[in-house]
Amino acid sequence: MNSSISNFKAHSQKVSAVFGFECATEQEPRPGSHLKDMRPRSSILIAAFFAACVGLFALLTGVSEWFVRSQVAPADTLERHVALFSTTHSPYAAFGDSHVARGFDAQTPVVNLAFPSENLDRMDWKAARYLDRVKTPEMVLIQADPHLFAPYRLDAGIADYPEIFGETRGALIKAYSDRYRPQLLQLWRSYFWNDWRMVSTIEVTSQGALLSPGDISTWSRAEQEDFTRKRVALHQPIENLSQSGPAKRYRRMVERFIEHGAEVCLAALPTSPLYRDEIRSLNAQQQAAWAEAIAFYESLAAKPGVRFVDHRSEYSDLALFRDPDHLNKKGAIEYSPRLQAACFDKADPDRIAAVE
Repeated sequence: MNSSISNFKAHSQKVSAVFGFECATEQEPRPGSHLKDMRPRSSILIAAFFAACVGLFALLTGVSEWFVRSQVAPADTLERHVALFSTTHSPYAAFGDSHVARGFDAQTPVVNLAFPSENLDRMDWKAARYLDRVKTPEMVLIQADPHLFAPYRLDAGIADYPEIFGETRGALIKAYSDRYRPQLLQLWRSYFWNDWRMVSTIEVTSQGALLSPGDISTWSRAEQEDFTRKRVALHQPIENLSQSGPAKRYRRMVERFIEHGAEVCLAALPTSPLYRDEIRSLNAQQQAAWAEAIAFYESLAAKPGVRFVDHRSEYSDLALFRDPDHLNKKGAIEYSPRLQAACFDKADPDRIAAVE
C-alpha cells in the first residue's frame, strides 16, 4: 500500500511539472494565491489600456495637425495677413483695424496692413516692425476714427502678436495653439458641412484687403436700430483723450513715421447714416468726446507732412455697408479709389522695385 501511495505522488508531481498546476491530492491552494496569479495579467491589461489611449491621442493629434496646417491655415485670413506683412517691402502702407482692412481695397503699389480688432498698441507694434524692414517709407495711412479711443480697446495690449508674427516661439503643435484649439471642433464641423473643404466668405486681395459680404439694408428696422445703438455705445471714446496715454502713443507713432521721412495720411473711413444719426442722438457730454477725438486728429494734421481726411459722412446708401460702421465689398470697391487718391496721390510703383 505504501508503495502505491508513493507512486501516485510521484506521478502527480510529474503532471504538475508538465502542465503547471498543483494536484488537489498533493496540496490545497494557499489562501490568496489566485490573486497573485492575476496581478501580472492585470498589469498587462492596464498597460495595454494606457498604450491604446496614448495611441489614440497621437492619432487625433496627427490628424488635427494635418487638418489645421493643410486645410484651415491656408484659408485663414490672419495667416495670409501675417505672410503679407512679413514679406512686403512697399514704402506705401495702410495701418488700422477692420475699418481699413475691410474698407480699403488698396491697389499696387499700396499694401493694406490693417487687420480687424487691432487696437492702438497693436497698430504701433506693427508700425515699428514695418519700419525695421522698410527704412525709408514714402507714404502711410493711419486710421483716425474716434472709436480707437473707446475704453474696451485701450486695455488689450499687444496680446499674442509677437507669437503670431513669429517673434517668439509659438505652440509646437499648431492645432493646439490659442488661435485654433478653442474652435477646433467647429472647424471640423464646417469642413464636413462644406463638402470636405474650408470655405471663407472673406475675399483676401493680393494687396491685403479683406473684402467682406453683408448688407445692412436687408436687416429689419428693429435689427438696424438695436445693433447700431449697442455699437455706438461700445465705441464711445474716453473723455479728455487728447492728454491720455493712448493719445501720446498714437502721436508718437505718427512722429516715428515722419522721422523716417514718410508723409502721413490720417483717415476716418465712411460710416453708415444709422451710425451717424445715433451719435447725434447722444447727450452733449457724450457727443463732446466724439468731437474731441476728431479735434485731436486735426491737431496732428497741423504738423508738416501730415494730412487728415474725414470721410465718415461720405455715403448714405445702406447697401454699401455690411453693418453700421463697416463697408462691405461693394462699398469698399466704390470708395477705395477716392481714399487711395487722397492718401497715396504720389505713389510710384517703380519705388517698390528700388526698395526690393
